Amino acid sequence: MASELKTAGAPGTHRASERARPGPPPRYCRAMSQENVDMARAFIAAYNRRDFDAAVESFDPEIDWVLPARQRSDSCRGPEEVKRFWAGIDETFEDFRLEPQEFVDAGDRVATRLRHCGRGKGSGAAIDEELYHQVATFRAGAIVRLEYFAEWGEALEAAGVRE
Repeated sequence: MASELKTAGAPGTHRASERARPGPPPRYCRAMSQENVDMARAFIAAYNRRDFDAAVESFDPEIDWVLPARQRSDSCRGPEEVKRFWAGIDETFEDFRLEPQEFVDAGDRVATRLRHCGRGKGSGAAIDEELYHQVATFRAGAIVRLEYFAEWGEALEAAGVRE
């Protein structure tokens, strides 16, 4: 399924704060932002192929993987712990995948609206819904934090974007 890219400031979205900041020229920032969106896409694509080693290539060695409050105890740190978490998902679901519905570029953060699809191994129950949405935070070309939110509006707010 094709996903849509919005940039903060595009119709329908904008930055929560437009104050000027010293830093690289805007063209450089846009290029880095697009690189972040591309990295978020590549991470999800590798995850869906079950190539967990490729999925964590863009992760900082100390990445924080933060789940919503109801699952907060499953949050973890570091690529190896994240891969163990994913292995647990594969023990529970068949053909589990994330279908990005939209990417919102917010500079050093990318919010991704996600649809979760799969089938329970034991129950056979199908899942096809927006359970959680992610916000990836980037620093020095790596994902340093992935945080998940039950509501898309919460994810946008965490990324510094208003609907």
